[in-house]
Amino acid sequence: MKYTFSFKKQFAAEFPRYPKDQQDKILDFTDIYEQHGLTNFTKYPGKITPSWTGIYPPDPVYDYAWKNDLWHYHIGIPEYKSVHGQYKTSDWVLHFQWVNGRRHIDLVDVCYHYKSDGTFYLPPAESLV
Repeated sequence: MKYTFSFKKQFAAEFPRYPKDQQDKILDFTDIYEQHGLTNFTKYPGKITPSWTGIYPPDPVYDYAWKNDLWHYHIGIPEYKSVHGQYKTSDWVLHFQWVNGRRHIDLVDVCYHYKSDGTFYLPPAESLV
């Protein structure tokens, strides 16, 4: 099975300016993805989850994340710090779009998991282009 990925336009433009260690973390994720896809999350050191998890309709944040197939992966930036079961979490997450069951993902951005007001960060609509 072949698994493919691409960068959304804004992320593709920003990625070359990321520090090498951050680029490496993102590319570590894509390497695992190309080998295993998203059929077995235990292949990844960081936690993977749909970005609408823990948010309930009719919250517009739920609707936005679900309609845009937004998921996130705890990328290990600056490092992994918490272990929840067999998965690790970090302050930063990699957002990607994935229609469950498909063999392609679109990388959207890397950012803090939570905004300064404590709410979950989701990439803006312009990042999804």
